[in-house]
Amino acid sequence: MLRSFICLILLALTAACSTERDVPVEQPKTPALEATRAPSLISEDVFEVQAWVDKPAPERDERVTIYGSLIKNGVYLGGMAMDAVWPEEGQERGMPNCRVQVIYQAGVCVTDAANYPPGEFVPVTVIFDYKGNRYTGETGFTPR
Repeated sequence: MLRSFICLILLALTAACSTERDVPVEQPKTPALEATRAPSLISEDVFEVQAWVDKPAPERDERVTIYGSLIKNGVYLGGMAMDAVWPEEGQERGMPNCRVQVIYQAGVCVTDAANYPPGEFVPVTVIFDYKGNRYTGETGFTPR
């Protein structure tokens, strides 16, 4: 134990008698931080409604099939209702002529071209209510 004590004292004395001076160590430079955009808490989803008919200019004896799709960020949605509205005699304005469940990426409704005068455009509005928001699209047909 005495030997250890003597070694410690000698070590302390030689360190204290050292002629080297402490050289200040240069601090490494911190790289500049680039400003980054914080994640947005607001959804930036993009919705698109596609609405179309299979026969834009049907003969009087033909049926017209009306299609509608709601697309969210490029993905076709399903499992919700689609309403389609077009002018029809005896139909209360604004009431859907057709209400269907969307499956396989599209809602489908049918009407007869014979119900409309030839040469007059029949406008059709397709409506989706999705998570508290309403999305609409327009299409139509002109019977011959």
